[in-house]
Amino acid sequence: MEMDILEKCAYIKGLADGLNLDTTKPEGKVLNAIIDLLSDITGYIADMDDEVATLGDYIEEIDHDLG
Repeated sequence: MEMDILEKCAYIKGLADGLNLDTTKPEGKVLNAIIDLLSDITGYIADMDDEVATLGDYIEEIDHDLG
């Protein structure tokens, strides 16, 4: 079974949580910031996928009506 983008992001967040990163050190701050950014990006992509699917449905309806 292949993971989708949201599952992959959650998996990476879980891995990072397991590392117990020291967020007082620059390395920990950078990794946390990257993971937060990754989470934001994956959420944005998931929203776009939903919008594209909705638009696809509308296009199919229009195509059916015109046919």
